[in-house]
Amino acid sequence: MSESPHIFFMASQQLQDRFFNEQAKCYAAKIGYEIRLNTLPGKVAVGEWVEQLVGVEALLTTWGSPRLDETVLLQNQTLKIVGHVGGSVAGIVSQALFERGVKVCTANTLMARTVAEWSLMMTMVGLRHLWSYAQFGAQFGAVDWTADWVRREGNLPPDEAVIGIWGYGDVAKAFIALLRPLHPRAIAVHDDFLTDEIAEAEGLQKVGLDELFASADVIHCQTGLTAANKGRVGAQQLAAIKEGGVLVNCGRAPLIDEQALIAALQERRFAAIMDVFEEEPLHDEHPYRMMENVILTPHCAGSGRDGRYLGLMLDEFDRFFRGEALETEVSLQRALAMTDSSLLRKR
Repeated sequence: MSESPHIFFMASQQLQDRFFNEQAKCYAAKIGYEIRLNTLPGKVAVGEWVEQLVGVEALLTTWGSPRLDETVLLQNQTLKIVGHVGGSVAGIVSQALFERGVKVCTANTLMARTVAEWSLMMTMVGLRHLWSYAQFGAQFGAVDWTADWVRREGNLPPDEAVIGIWGYGDVAKAFIALLRPLHPRAIAVHDDFLTDEIAEAEGLQKVGLDELFASADVIHCQTGLTAANKGRVGAQQLAAIKEGGVLVNCGRAPLIDEQALIAALQERRFAAIMDVFEEEPLHDEHPYRMMENVILTPHCAGSGRDGRYLGLMLDEFDRFFRGEALETEVSLQRALAMTDSSLLRKR
């Protein structure tokens, strides 16, 4: 196109540095797009966002961006498209936004692939019980070369394992594609919207939530955080996990009752690998930090393609302004089924 649309990146300065990095800047220059950045330090008030949106035609949002309702859009009559540099848009969109005819797209598909790769890595870590015998740098003692029990009981090959997944969204679908070459004994899935026909066509075992926790060797929580799913896993489901099983959560911490999980992990029947927490950063005295059957990562499952997320949204802007079909468009119905960040504790 002859000139760049008025694009604004609605992000804190910290997230600007993460997503509008050199890779993203080079790509924007390549396609001839100029991006205006938020220059206000610290937490931006709603009224300040209102003023910055005047005249904006294409809006980039990310984590921490406010919900785009009539209040935030009060002085904007030009917005045509929103590109979310992240995954879920549930906490960003509103009925009013869609009623204006604004298109919404998201980098969720690409981010889902990244999270799925993390999930595959943690599946193998879980099946091999790596935490129980590996040495991580200098912070632990020497590797125990005599631990023959590790070779006898600490390894479960993937083709003998049942991999359980709670959810059947973009992350789960990408993860299943990565799992298939490992030929797991079964891939069991619980999702309220998974039909029998799709499960059969994809070779999945459709199961109830309780059965998922009782039957799987590795259980992945990859569903969206909605009002219906918040705290849905409690003491009953955790008590059903197999001896030696592994619980992996890269979805959202409130999917699982935290106190029930702490109590269950203290029994040391199973292990947990977690990337998300009720409070982030996780404080130094949290019980998880005192447990040998827990692996913690700092909410980084979606990291690794940071510069490409914003570039993907610029591609969508380019298609839109050229009159071409979008590839990552999200409907209001789809948005409402995604993780709602308003259900997370204030951080």
